[in-house]
Amino acid sequence: MSGPSSSYATVVDLLASGLKAGLLTFGGAYTAIPFVRRDTVGAGWLTDGQFLDGLALSGILPAPFIIISTFVGYVAGGLPGALAMTVGVFLPAFLFSLVLRDRIEAVVENEALHSFLSGVAAGVVGIIAVTTLQLGLGLAERLPSVVVGAVVFVPTLLTFYLWRSKACIPVVVAAAAVAGWVGFGALI
Repeated sequence: MSGPSSSYATVVDLLASGLKAGLLTFGGAYTAIPFVRRDTVGAGWLTDGQFLDGLALSGILPAPFIIISTFVGYVAGGLPGALAMTVGVFLPAFLFSLVLRDRIEAVVENEALHSFLSGVAAGVVGIIAVTTLQLGLGLAERLPSVVVGAVVFVPTLLTFYLWRSKACIPVVVAAAAVAGWVGFGALI
């Protein structure tokens, strides 16, 4: 991974993208992914491959998953970009918590809004599903062999689904890495 990408992103661009993701997300980091991806990959600041690398790194770090924004900011704009994107993503949550705390609690307690918020949550699931599908299709196009990729992916997914342990993640990631290295190493 080598610093900024070839397409230029200004600190203001990255701050604005982070603010948009921070303001428009609902329910956690997974909802920020489509916004961040559209702004950064769509603008040519990152490739889908770089974005997937950021998702993978964010998933294994002992940090909030939204740390992907820092990675994306760094790749698109170096250290200033990483700082701008991180501040942009986190600033709305901190400001809302500090300034609107009482009003937010009143909204949470309002029973009439629960159905609306349930609908928004369903929409968020749809956005995440579409983004996952787009990233998966983009990945499949870059694989040397979709069959080998499926042979690595399907057992990995099943293991994650069936094995409920903290040890699951490092073991499965290591096993999938070895399987991918063996399977794709013969093809490259």
